[in-house]
Amino acid sequence: MSTSNQDRVTEDGHLQTALSGGHLHNSDVVRAVDELLDLITVKFSKISTEVFAKMDEMAQRLDELEASIKAGADTND
Repeated sequence: MSTSNQDRVTEDGHLQTALSGGHLHNSDVVRAVDELLDLITVKFSKISTEVFAKMDEMAQRLDELEASIKAGADTND
């Protein structure tokens, strides 16, 4: 079975490949990549938010620990 390959450049400068035989077209690939990038962006945003929340929590705990140590040192003097 042979496939014909007809490539063309669209007005916006993208390469469009039309393959017969049920192969993916350029627009299908672009759509799949866009969906993947959107998914990665959402996951990265969620993870970033969680990491910053944990960092804030750790900073607060360190501040409390430092204050506790200073208070203990002041009572020993």
